[in-house]
Amino acid sequence: MPCIDPRDVASLSDAFDLTTISILQWELELIWAAVDLGVIEISAHADRAAADDSVPSAAMFRVIRQGIPRSKDIGNTDRWAGINFEGRLRSGRWIRIKVSWRMGYVVVTVHTL
Repeated sequence: MPCIDPRDVASLSDAFDLTTISILQWELELIWAAVDLGVIEISAHADRAAADDSVPSAAMFRVIRQGIPRSKDIGNTDRWAGINFEGRLRSGRWIRIKVSWRMGYVVVTVHTL
């Protein structure tokens, strides 16, 4: 799939290939473009979880952009479809961040490992 502007992505099925748990390059490129364009949102749940663990939003975006994409949930369980990223904070702690889709890319959870 060609890389497109994430502001033009119409649906969840356009944001992720829901037929495979493999993380595809075009999925990452769309998420990274959303971060670069500043159109990715942080859910209230993720914001609370990040605050509880003293994780600033800039660190969240850095982990999404430069961290390790670890796994993909395709929504056939009780989990939201999305890609899980892991990365180290400047403090040395590791965090996991999940990016999903709700009418646009959304950070839905953040937690330390």
